[in-house]
Amino acid sequence: MAPMIQPMEQQITVEGPTIAIFNVAMIGHVNPTFALVQELRRRGCKVHYFLPPVAPIRAAAIESGAVVEGYLPEDPSDFVMEKCGIDEPLIHIVPEILEDDRAEFERSVWPLAQALLCGEHVIERCRQLGVSVVLYDPFLPLGLLAATKLGIQCASLVTYPGMGSLSGLMSSLEAEGRLERAATIRRPYGKAIQEKFGVDLSCDLLTRRQFYTKANFVTTCEDLIAELPALGERNWADELRREFSFSAVGCLVSSSAPHVITARSDSFIPRVKSFGHSLPVAELSDQVAKGRKIIYAALGTMALSDRWSIDLGRISAANLPYGTTGKAFCQHVWKALLAAMEELGDDFFCVLSVGKQPDALDFLGSSEAEIDELVPSNVLIRGFVPQVEMLNNYASAFISHVGFNSLQESLMAGVPLVAIPQAVDQPANAFKVGQRGWGQAFFKPMETVTSTALAEALRRVCDESGGYRQAVQCARLELAGGAPRLAESVVSMALGGC
Repeated sequence: MAPMIQPMEQQITVEGPTIAIFNVAMIGHVNPTFALVQELRRRGCKVHYFLPPVAPIRAAAIESGAVVEGYLPEDPSDFVMEKCGIDEPLIHIVPEILEDDRAEFERSVWPLAQALLCGEHVIERCRQLGVSVVLYDPFLPLGLLAATKLGIQCASLVTYPGMGSLSGLMSSLEAEGRLERAATIRRPYGKAIQEKFGVDLSCDLLTRRQFYTKANFVTTCEDLIAELPALGERNWADELRREFSFSAVGCLVSSSAPHVITARSDSFIPRVKSFGHSLPVAELSDQVAKGRKIIYAALGTMALSDRWSIDLGRISAANLPYGTTGKAFCQHVWKALLAAMEELGDDFFCVLSVGKQPDALDFLGSSEAEIDELVPSNVLIRGFVPQVEMLNNYASAFISHVGFNSLQESLMAGVPLVAIPQAVDQPANAFKVGQRGWGQAFFKPMETVTSTALAEALRRVCDESGGYRQAVQCARLELAGGAPRLAESVVSMALGGC
Protein backbone atom coordinates (compact mmCIF):
# COMPACT_ATOMS: atom_id res chain seq x y z
CA MET A 1 0.00 0.00 0.00
CA ALA A 2 1.05 3.61 -0.38
CA PRO A 3 1.50 5.09 3.10
CA MET A 4 -0.61 8.06 4.10
CA ILE A 5 1.78 11.04 4.24
CA GLN A 6 1.44 13.54 7.04
CA PRO A 7 0.69 17.21 6.29
CA MET A 8 3.76 19.09 5.02
CA GLU A 9 3.74 21.61 7.87
CA GLN A 10 4.17 18.77 10.40
CA GLN A 11 7.10 17.09 8.65
CA ILE A 12 10.40 17.18 10.50
CA THR A 13 13.66 17.12 8.54
CA VAL A 14 15.93 15.87 11.32
CA GLU A 15 16.88 12.26 10.67
CA GLY A 16 16.17 9.98 13.58
CA PRO A 17 15.24 6.40 14.35
CA THR A 18 12.08 4.89 12.87
CA ILE A 19 9.46 3.67 15.31
CA ALA A 20 6.55 1.38 14.38
CA ILE A 21 3.39 1.35 16.48
CA PHE A 22 0.66 -1.31 16.22
CA ASN A 23 -2.82 -0.77 17.61
CA VAL A 24 -6.47 -1.79 17.59
CA ALA A 25 -9.60 0.20 16.75
CA MET A 26 -10.40 1.00 20.37
CA ILE A 27 -10.49 4.62 21.50
CA GLY A 28 -9.15 3.90 24.98
CA HIS A 29 -6.12 2.18 23.45
CA VAL A 30 -5.26 4.69 20.71
CA ASN A 31 -5.96 8.05 22.36
CA PRO A 32 -3.07 7.85 24.86
CA THR A 33 -0.60 7.16 22.05
CA PHE A 34 -1.06 10.37 20.09
CA ALA A 35 0.80 12.49 22.63
CA LEU A 36 3.62 9.93 22.46
CA VAL A 37 3.75 10.26 18.68
CA GLN A 38 4.05 14.03 19.06
CA GLU A 39 6.92 13.65 21.54
CA LEU A 40 8.75 11.16 19.31
CA ARG A 41 8.42 13.51 16.35
CA ARG A 42 9.83 16.38 18.43
CA ARG A 43 12.87 14.20 19.02
CA GLY A 44 13.35 13.63 15.29
CA CYS A 45 11.90 10.12 15.17
CA LYS A 46 9.92 8.88 12.20
CA VAL A 47 6.73 7.16 13.34
CA HIS A 48 4.83 4.66 11.21
CA TYR A 49 1.52 3.74 12.79
CA PHE A 50 -0.12 0.43 11.77
CA LEU A 51 -3.88 0.78 12.19
CA PRO A 52 -7.10 -0.80 10.95
CA PRO A 53 -9.05 1.24 8.36
CA VAL A 54 -11.05 3.38 10.81
CA ALA A 55 -11.10 6.94 9.49
CA PRO A 56 -11.29 8.98 12.74
CA ILE A 57 -8.43 7.03 14.33
CA ARG A 58 -6.23 7.24 11.26
CA ALA A 59 -6.91 10.96 10.93
CA ALA A 60 -5.84 11.53 14.55
CA ALA A 61 -2.65 9.52 14.00
CA ILE A 62 -1.79 11.65 10.97
CA GLU A 63 -2.57 14.84 12.87
CA SER A 64 -0.18 13.76 15.62
CA GLY A 65 2.62 13.41 13.07
CA ALA A 66 2.61 9.71 12.15
CA VAL A 67 2.52 8.03 8.75
CA VAL A 68 -0.35 5.55 8.72
CA GLU A 69 0.23 1.99 7.51
CA GLY A 70 -2.30 -0.73 6.77
CA TYR A 71 -2.14 -4.31 7.98
CA LEU A 72 -2.46 -5.80 4.48
CA PRO A 73 -0.77 -4.90 1.16
CA GLU A 74 -3.88 -3.45 -0.49
CA ASP A 75 -5.18 -1.95 2.77
CA PRO A 76 -8.79 -3.09 2.17
CA SER A 77 -11.36 -0.72 3.65
CA ASP A 78 -13.46 -3.60 4.99
CA PHE A 79 -10.68 -5.25 6.99
CA VAL A 80 -11.76 -5.96 10.58
CA MET A 81 -8.97 -7.49 12.65
CA GLU A 82 -11.38 -8.85 15.29
CA LYS A 83 -12.99 -11.02 12.60
CA CYS A 84 -9.77 -12.75 11.57
CA GLY A 85 -10.16 -16.52 11.82
CA ILE A 86 -13.68 -16.32 13.22
CA ASP A 87 -15.57 -17.40 10.12
CA GLU A 88 -13.44 -20.54 9.79
CA PRO A 89 -12.21 -21.25 13.33
CA LEU A 90 -10.60 -24.48 14.43
CA ILE A 91 -13.84 -25.58 16.11
CA HIS A 92 -12.76 -29.21 16.31
CA ILE A 93 -10.08 -28.40 18.88
CA VAL A 94 -12.35 -27.66 21.83
CA PRO A 95 -15.93 -27.69 20.52
CA GLU A 96 -17.49 -27.01 23.92
CA ILE A 97 -15.91 -23.55 23.95
CA LEU A 98 -18.40 -22.36 21.38
CA GLU A 99 -21.31 -23.61 23.43
CA ASP A 100 -20.04 -22.24 26.73
CA ASP A 101 -18.65 -18.90 25.65
CA ARG A 102 -18.22 -17.99 21.99
CA ALA A 103 -16.79 -14.59 22.94
CA GLU A 104 -13.96 -16.27 24.84
CA PHE A 105 -13.30 -18.52 21.86
CA GLU A 106 -13.12 -15.57 19.47
CA ARG A 107 -10.93 -13.58 21.87
CA SER A 108 -8.42 -16.43 21.77
CA VAL A 109 -8.52 -16.86 18.00
CA TRP A 110 -8.50 -13.50 16.22
CA PRO A 111 -5.19 -12.01 17.48
CA LEU A 112 -3.23 -15.04 16.30
CA ALA A 113 -5.25 -15.46 13.11
CA GLN A 114 -4.48 -11.81 12.32
CA ALA A 115 -0.78 -12.45 12.88
CA LEU A 116 -0.92 -15.35 10.44
CA LEU A 117 -2.80 -13.30 7.86
CA CYS A 118 -0.86 -10.03 8.12
CA GLY A 119 2.57 -11.17 9.29
CA GLU A 120 4.33 -11.37 5.93
CA HIS A 121 3.30 -7.89 4.84
CA VAL A 122 4.00 -6.23 8.18
CA ILE A 123 7.41 -7.87 8.61
CA GLU A 124 8.47 -6.89 5.10
CA ARG A 125 7.16 -3.35 5.54
CA CYS A 126 9.07 -2.91 8.83
CA ARG A 127 12.19 -4.22 7.12
CA GLN A 128 11.77 -1.73 4.25
CA LEU A 129 11.27 1.14 6.68
CA GLY A 130 14.30 0.25 8.78
CA VAL A 131 12.29 0.15 11.99
CA SER A 132 14.41 0.40 15.13
CA VAL A 133 11.74 -0.15 17.80
CA VAL A 134 8.27 -1.69 17.73
CA LEU A 135 5.62 -0.49 20.18
CA TYR A 136 2.40 -2.46 20.22
CA ASP A 137 -0.86 -2.89 22.06
CA PRO A 138 -0.69 -6.18 23.99
CA PHE A 139 -3.89 -7.31 22.28
CA LEU A 140 -1.76 -7.70 19.14
CA PRO A 141 0.83 -10.49 18.92
CA LEU A 142 1.51 -9.19 15.39
CA GLY A 143 3.73 -6.44 16.81
CA LEU A 144 5.66 -8.96 18.91
CA LEU A 145 5.94 -11.29 15.91
CA ALA A 146 7.38 -8.60 13.63
CA ALA A 147 9.92 -7.40 16.20
CA THR A 148 11.04 -10.91 17.10
CA LYS A 149 11.37 -11.97 13.47
CA LEU A 150 13.43 -8.90 12.61
CA GLY A 151 15.50 -9.03 15.80
CA ILE A 152 14.65 -5.49 16.88
CA GLN A 153 13.66 -4.09 20.26
CA CYS A 154 10.02 -3.93 21.22
CA ALA A 155 7.73 -3.06 24.10
CA SER A 156 4.02 -3.23 24.71
CA LEU A 157 1.99 -0.15 25.64
CA VAL A 158 -0.33 -1.07 28.51
CA THR A 159 -3.04 1.60 28.49
CA TYR A 160 -4.85 0.23 31.55
CA PRO A 161 -3.60 -0.25 35.13
CA GLY A 162 -2.06 -3.68 34.55
CA MET A 163 -3.52 -7.15 34.79
CA GLY A 164 -3.99 -6.72 38.52
CA SER A 165 -7.03 -4.65 37.59
CA LEU A 166 -8.47 -7.78 35.98
CA SER A 167 -7.81 -9.98 39.01
CA GLY A 168 -11.48 -10.82 39.57
CA LEU A 169 -12.04 -11.81 35.96
CA MET A 170 -8.75 -13.69 35.57
CA SER A 171 -9.16 -15.59 38.82
CA SER A 172 -12.69 -16.56 37.85
CA LEU A 173 -11.51 -17.77 34.45
CA GLU A 174 -8.72 -19.78 36.07
CA ALA A 175 -11.05 -21.36 38.63
CA GLU A 176 -13.45 -22.39 35.86
CA GLY A 177 -10.64 -23.89 33.78
CA ARG A 178 -11.23 -21.36 31.00
CA LEU A 179 -7.68 -20.02 30.96
CA GLU A 180 -6.38 -23.50 30.20
CA ARG A 181 -9.07 -24.06 27.58
CA ALA A 182 -8.14 -20.79 25.91
CA ALA A 183 -4.51 -21.91 25.84
CA THR A 184 -5.66 -25.10 24.11
CA ILE A 185 -7.43 -23.03 21.46
CA ARG A 186 -4.32 -20.89 20.89
CA ARG A 187 -1.95 -23.83 20.61
CA PRO A 188 -2.48 -24.79 16.91
CA TYR A 189 -2.36 -21.13 15.88
CA GLY A 190 0.90 -20.69 17.75
CA LYS A 191 2.26 -23.79 16.06
CA ALA A 192 1.24 -22.48 12.65
CA ILE A 193 2.97 -19.16 13.36
CA GLN A 194 6.13 -20.93 14.44
CA GLU A 195 6.13 -23.07 11.30
CA LYS A 196 5.51 -20.08 9.02
CA PHE A 197 7.75 -17.46 10.64
CA GLY A 198 10.07 -19.37 12.96
CA VAL A 199 8.83 -17.40 15.96
CA ASP A 200 7.54 -18.94 19.20
CA LEU A 201 4.94 -16.65 20.80
CA SER A 202 4.58 -18.84 23.93
CA CYS A 203 0.86 -19.27 23.29
CA ASP A 204 0.45 -21.78 26.13
CA LEU A 205 0.90 -19.13 28.82
CA LEU A 206 -2.20 -18.55 30.94
CA THR A 207 -1.67 -14.80 30.64
CA ARG A 208 -1.70 -14.79 26.84
CA ARG A 209 -4.99 -12.92 26.87
CA GLN A 210 -2.42 -10.12 26.61
CA PHE A 211 0.74 -10.63 24.54
CA TYR A 212 3.23 -8.97 26.82
CA THR A 213 6.95 -9.00 26.11
CA LYS A 214 9.99 -8.54 28.34
CA ALA A 215 9.57 -4.75 28.46
CA ASN A 216 6.09 -3.37 29.01
CA PHE A 217 5.29 0.29 29.59
CA VAL A 218 2.22 1.06 31.71
CA THR A 219 0.86 4.50 30.88
CA THR A 220 0.25 5.67 34.44
CA CYS A 221 2.08 6.31 37.69
CA GLU A 222 3.27 3.50 39.97
CA ASP A 223 0.53 4.18 42.51
CA LEU A 224 -2.22 3.53 39.98
CA ILE A 225 -0.98 0.12 38.85
CA ALA A 226 -3.37 -2.41 40.37
CA GLU A 227 -1.82 -5.01 42.68
CA LEU A 228 -1.69 -8.66 41.69
CA PRO A 229 -2.96 -11.45 43.95
CA ALA A 230 -0.39 -12.50 46.55
CA LEU A 231 2.46 -14.77 45.51
CA GLY A 232 1.29 -18.39 45.40
CA GLU A 233 -2.39 -17.45 45.38
CA ARG A 234 -3.09 -17.60 41.63
CA ASN A 235 -1.13 -19.39 38.92
CA TRP A 236 -1.78 -16.70 36.31
CA ALA A 237 -0.42 -13.96 38.59
CA ASP A 238 2.67 -15.97 39.50
CA GLU A 239 3.28 -16.58 35.80
CA LEU A 240 2.99 -12.86 35.08
CA ARG A 241 5.61 -12.02 37.72
CA ARG A 242 7.93 -14.74 36.47
CA GLU A 243 7.75 -14.00 32.75
CA PHE A 244 7.39 -10.22 32.39
CA SER A 245 8.35 -6.86 33.84
CA PHE A 246 6.38 -3.62 33.81
CA SER A 247 7.45 0.01 34.09
CA ALA A 248 5.09 2.85 35.02
CA VAL A 249 5.94 5.86 32.86
CA GLY A 250 3.23 8.32 33.86
CA CYS A 251 0.08 9.56 32.16
CA LEU A 252 0.14 10.36 28.44
CA VAL A 253 -2.94 12.62 28.44
CA SER A 254 -2.29 15.92 26.67
CA SER A 255 -4.71 18.70 25.85
CA SER A 256 -2.69 19.47 22.71
CA ALA A 257 -2.81 15.93 21.29
CA PRO A 258 -5.57 14.70 18.97
CA HIS A 259 -8.40 12.94 20.76
CA VAL A 260 -10.85 10.59 19.04
CA ILE A 261 -14.36 10.80 20.50
CA THR A 262 -15.92 8.05 18.40
CA ALA A 263 -14.55 5.44 16.02
CA ARG A 264 -17.88 4.89 14.33
CA SER A 265 -19.82 6.82 11.70
CA ASP A 266 -20.92 10.39 12.31
CA SER A 267 -24.63 9.62 12.17
CA PHE A 268 -26.53 10.38 15.36
CA ILE A 269 -29.99 9.57 16.63
CA PRO A 270 -32.19 11.32 14.10
CA ARG A 271 -35.26 11.90 16.22
CA VAL A 272 -33.58 14.27 18.69
CA LYS A 273 -32.41 17.40 16.91
CA SER A 274 -30.22 18.63 19.77
CA PHE A 275 -27.90 15.63 19.59
CA GLY A 276 -24.48 16.20 18.14
CA HIS A 277 -20.82 15.91 19.04
CA SER A 278 -19.66 19.50 19.22
CA LEU A 279 -18.96 21.14 22.55
CA PRO A 280 -21.83 23.48 23.50
CA VAL A 281 -19.44 26.33 24.30
CA ALA A 282 -21.96 29.18 24.38
CA GLU A 283 -24.36 27.28 26.65
CA LEU A 284 -21.58 26.16 28.97
CA SER A 285 -20.04 29.63 29.18
CA ASP A 286 -23.44 31.02 30.10
CA GLN A 287 -23.92 28.42 32.83
CA VAL A 288 -20.46 29.08 34.26
CA ALA A 289 -21.17 32.83 34.27
CA LYS A 290 -24.28 32.12 36.33
CA GLY A 291 -22.15 30.31 38.92
CA ARG A 292 -23.61 26.86 38.29
CA LYS A 293 -21.77 23.61 38.91
CA ILE A 294 -21.22 21.81 35.60
CA ILE A 295 -21.70 18.04 35.67
CA TYR A 296 -20.31 16.02 32.77
CA ALA A 297 -21.70 12.48 32.45
CA ALA A 298 -20.26 9.90 30.05
CA LEU A 299 -20.34 6.15 30.58
CA GLY A 300 -17.77 5.11 27.99
CA THR A 301 -17.77 4.42 24.28
CA MET A 302 -17.71 0.63 24.73
CA ALA A 303 -20.96 0.45 26.72
CA LEU A 304 -22.55 2.85 24.24
CA SER A 305 -21.47 0.89 21.18
CA ASP A 306 -19.87 -2.57 21.14
CA ARG A 307 -21.27 -3.62 24.51
CA TRP A 308 -24.74 -2.09 24.11
CA SER A 309 -26.39 -5.48 23.62
CA ILE A 310 -23.96 -7.89 25.27
CA ASP A 311 -23.89 -9.28 28.80
CA LEU A 312 -21.54 -7.14 30.90
CA GLY A 313 -22.19 -9.23 33.98
CA ARG A 314 -19.93 -12.01 32.75
CA ILE A 315 -16.90 -9.69 32.67
CA SER A 316 -17.73 -7.58 35.71
CA ALA A 317 -16.32 -9.77 38.53
CA ALA A 318 -19.79 -9.70 40.17
CA ASN A 319 -20.13 -5.91 39.94
CA LEU A 320 -23.15 -6.33 37.65
CA PRO A 321 -25.73 -9.13 37.61
CA TYR A 322 -25.48 -11.65 34.80
CA GLY A 323 -27.62 -10.54 31.88
CA THR A 324 -26.98 -6.80 32.36
CA THR A 325 -26.37 -5.31 28.93
CA GLY A 326 -24.69 -2.02 28.19
CA LYS A 327 -28.12 -0.60 27.41
CA ALA A 328 -29.60 -1.76 30.73
CA PHE A 329 -26.64 -0.34 32.66
CA CYS A 330 -26.65 3.04 30.90
CA GLN A 331 -30.39 3.55 31.07
CA HIS A 332 -30.45 2.68 34.77
CA VAL A 333 -27.84 5.36 35.46
CA TRP A 334 -29.45 7.89 33.13
CA LYS A 335 -32.86 7.50 34.78
CA ALA A 336 -31.29 8.16 38.19
CA LEU A 337 -29.28 11.08 36.83
CA LEU A 338 -32.24 12.85 35.23
CA ALA A 339 -34.18 12.57 38.48
CA ALA A 340 -31.13 13.71 40.47
CA MET A 341 -30.74 16.79 38.27
CA GLU A 342 -34.35 17.74 38.93
CA GLU A 343 -33.67 17.42 42.65
CA LEU A 344 -30.46 19.47 42.44
CA GLY A 345 -32.19 22.31 40.60
CA ASP A 346 -30.76 25.44 39.03
CA ASP A 347 -27.48 25.40 40.95
CA PHE A 348 -26.34 22.52 38.73
CA PHE A 349 -26.16 21.96 34.97
CA CYS A 350 -25.40 18.65 33.26
CA VAL A 351 -24.02 17.70 29.85
CA LEU A 352 -24.99 14.07 29.27
CA SER A 353 -23.35 12.01 26.51
CA VAL A 354 -25.62 9.19 25.36
CA GLY A 355 -23.85 7.89 22.25
CA LYS A 356 -25.86 7.21 19.11
CA GLN A 357 -27.83 4.03 19.60
CA PRO A 358 -31.30 4.46 18.06
CA ASP A 359 -32.92 3.20 21.25
CA ALA A 360 -30.71 5.10 23.69
CA LEU A 361 -33.56 7.12 25.19
CA ASP A 362 -36.52 4.85 24.50
CA PHE A 363 -37.19 4.74 28.25
CA LEU A 364 -38.33 8.36 27.90
CA GLY A 365 -40.58 7.94 24.89
CA SER A 366 -40.78 7.12 21.21
CA SER A 367 -40.83 10.65 19.79
CA GLU A 368 -38.72 13.76 20.04
CA ALA A 369 -41.53 15.64 21.75
CA GLU A 370 -41.97 12.96 24.42
CA ILE A 371 -38.25 12.85 25.13
CA ASP A 372 -37.86 16.63 25.26
CA GLU A 373 -40.73 16.88 27.71
CA LEU A 374 -39.09 14.52 30.19
CA VAL A 375 -35.53 15.84 30.02
CA PRO A 376 -34.99 18.42 32.82
CA SER A 377 -34.21 21.97 31.72
CA ASN A 378 -30.79 21.80 33.42
CA VAL A 379 -29.68 18.82 31.29
CA LEU A 380 -28.22 19.10 27.78
CA ILE A 381 -27.99 15.87 25.80
CA ARG A 382 -25.20 15.17 23.35
CA GLY A 383 -24.09 12.12 21.43
CA PHE A 384 -20.44 12.66 22.33
CA VAL A 385 -18.38 15.73 23.17
CA PRO A 386 -14.60 16.33 23.11
CA GLN A 387 -13.94 14.92 26.55
CA VAL A 388 -10.51 16.38 27.33
CA GLU A 389 -11.69 19.87 26.36
CA MET A 390 -14.88 19.46 28.39
CA LEU A 391 -12.98 18.35 31.48
CA ASN A 392 -10.22 20.94 31.20
CA ASN A 393 -12.46 23.95 30.66
CA TYR A 394 -15.90 23.43 32.16
CA ALA A 395 -16.57 20.40 34.35
CA SER A 396 -16.98 20.66 38.12
CA ALA A 397 -17.52 16.90 38.43
CA PHE A 398 -17.39 13.90 36.12
CA ILE A 399 -19.89 11.03 36.30
CA SER A 400 -17.85 8.28 34.69
CA HIS A 401 -17.59 4.53 34.21
CA VAL A 402 -13.92 5.15 35.12
CA GLY A 403 -12.40 3.41 32.17
CA PHE A 404 -8.72 4.04 32.66
CA ASN A 405 -8.36 6.81 30.11
CA SER A 406 -11.43 8.62 31.43
CA LEU A 407 -10.08 8.31 34.97
CA GLN A 408 -6.70 9.73 34.05
CA GLU A 409 -8.17 12.48 31.87
CA SER A 410 -10.28 13.60 34.81
CA LEU A 411 -7.35 13.53 37.21
CA MET A 412 -5.13 15.46 34.81
CA ALA A 413 -7.87 18.08 34.42
CA GLY A 414 -8.26 18.37 38.19
CA VAL A 415 -11.90 17.23 38.13
CA PRO A 416 -13.34 15.03 40.96
CA LEU A 417 -15.32 11.96 39.98
CA VAL A 418 -18.52 10.09 40.65
CA ALA A 419 -17.39 6.60 39.63
CA ILE A 420 -20.02 4.15 38.37
CA PRO A 421 -18.04 1.16 37.06
CA GLN A 422 -19.30 -1.52 34.74
CA ALA A 423 -16.77 -4.30 34.18
CA VAL A 424 -13.21 -5.36 33.32
CA ASP A 425 -10.77 -2.95 35.06
CA GLN A 426 -13.39 -0.35 36.02
CA PRO A 427 -14.35 -1.69 39.49
CA ALA A 428 -10.66 -1.62 40.47
CA ASN A 429 -10.37 1.93 39.15
CA ALA A 430 -13.49 2.96 41.10
CA PHE A 431 -12.01 1.46 44.26
CA LYS A 432 -8.96 3.67 43.80
CA VAL A 433 -11.22 6.73 43.35
CA GLY A 434 -12.81 6.13 46.74
CA GLN A 435 -9.60 5.05 48.45
CA ARG A 436 -7.62 8.10 47.35
CA GLY A 437 -10.41 10.63 47.94
CA TRP A 438 -10.77 11.56 44.25
CA GLY A 439 -14.55 11.31 44.46
CA GLN A 440 -17.45 9.00 45.28
CA ALA A 441 -17.78 5.44 43.98
CA PHE A 442 -20.86 3.26 43.42
CA PHE A 443 -20.24 -0.47 43.37
CA LYS A 444 -22.98 -2.89 42.27
CA PRO A 445 -24.60 0.12 40.59
CA MET A 446 -27.78 -1.65 39.53
CA GLU A 447 -28.56 -1.76 43.27
CA THR A 448 -26.85 1.33 44.67
CA VAL A 449 -27.35 4.05 42.04
CA THR A 450 -30.56 5.89 42.89
CA SER A 451 -31.54 9.47 42.19
CA THR A 452 -31.19 10.43 45.87
CA ALA A 453 -27.79 8.76 46.26
CA LEU A 454 -26.51 10.28 43.03
CA ALA A 455 -27.69 13.77 43.94
CA GLU A 456 -25.96 13.54 47.32
CA ALA A 457 -22.74 12.27 45.71
CA LEU A 458 -22.75 15.22 43.30
CA ARG A 459 -23.25 17.69 46.12
CA ARG A 460 -20.28 16.21 47.96
CA VAL A 461 -17.79 16.12 45.09
CA CYS A 462 -18.73 19.65 44.01
CA ASP A 463 -18.26 21.02 47.53
CA GLU A 464 -14.96 22.91 47.43
CA SER A 465 -14.47 22.31 51.15
CA GLY A 466 -14.78 18.55 50.83
CA GLY A 467 -11.15 17.92 49.86
CA TYR A 468 -11.89 16.06 46.62
CA ARG A 469 -10.43 18.66 44.31
CA GLN A 470 -7.29 18.95 46.42
CA ALA A 471 -6.80 15.17 46.32
CA VAL A 472 -7.22 15.18 42.55
CA GLN A 473 -4.63 17.94 42.19
CA CYS A 474 -2.13 15.82 44.13
CA ALA A 475 -2.79 12.90 41.78
CA ARG A 476 -2.19 15.16 38.81
CA LEU A 477 1.33 15.90 40.04
CA GLU A 478 2.05 12.16 40.36
CA LEU A 479 0.81 11.43 36.85
CA ALA A 480 2.38 14.30 34.92
CA GLY A 481 5.18 13.94 32.38
CA GLY A 482 4.39 10.52 30.94
CA ALA A 483 4.71 11.30 27.25
CA PRO A 484 8.17 12.95 27.41
CA ARG A 485 9.41 10.26 29.79
CA LEU A 486 8.21 7.43 27.56
CA ALA A 487 9.55 9.08 24.42
CA GLU A 488 13.00 9.31 26.00
CA SER A 489 12.87 5.60 26.87
CA VAL A 490 11.89 4.68 23.31
CA VAL A 491 14.67 6.78 21.82
CA SER A 492 17.12 5.13 24.20
CA MET A 493 15.92 1.72 23.03
CA ALA A 494 16.36 2.76 19.41
CA LEU A 495 19.94 3.86 20.12
CA GLY A 496 20.77 0.54 21.74
CA GLY A 497 19.92 1.31 25.36
CA CYS A 498 17.84 -0.93 27.60
